[in-house]
Amino acid sequence: MAQKQGRLVREPDTGERRQEWGTIAENELRIHPADAEVIVDALSIDHAGSFNLFYLLRKHYWTAAGAEHEGVATFLEDAYKRVREVNDELAIRIVELGGIPPNTPPTLQERAEVHLEAEDLYELRASLKGDLEGYSTLIVSMREHVALAEEKADPGTAELLRDRLEGLEEDAHIIEQLLEDDTLVRAEVLKER
Repeated sequence: MAQKQGRLVREPDTGERRQEWGTIAENELRIHPADAEVIVDALSIDHAGSFNLFYLLRKHYWTAAGAEHEGVATFLEDAYKRVREVNDELAIRIVELGGIPPNTPPTLQERAEVHLEAEDLYELRASLKGDLEGYSTLIVSMREHVALAEEKADPGTAELLRDRLEGLEEDAHIIEQLLEDDTLVRAEVLKER
């Protein structure tokens, strides 16, 4: 396959830049700019991680194969949509705090603690194990950032993270259950979600 050459990111030819990347603007949440910067940095890690988890889950939805792949693919489709919602909510919160969410492949990958899988196709069990690792990484990070948001007097961010952690933990638990079974999936596990 041919490799594309050229710039990955472009700057618009016209228009005024409203804010420079990496800066914190005033926010309407009444969070001190220094505290907002710390929270934005933390949320950027979660945002980038959820972005990568979204891509992992979507890839595995596209490529699920095996005896029980239809039920697993349906779960993965729902799961990647839920993770995408988390990703969007984190980005919106970063903007509310006066920041700019990571939004290009380089800035996302610099911050992501959830790693992408190679472009190759792998058996479903191996892919789900990677998904579970991604969930675990993201969940640990978000839990730590709940405490950070509380420490920095930002209850709104803490609440957002807590609310989204519950859904992420439920999906991770379903993947754990899928991996427990020798045939990979038990129909009742998928019906529970």
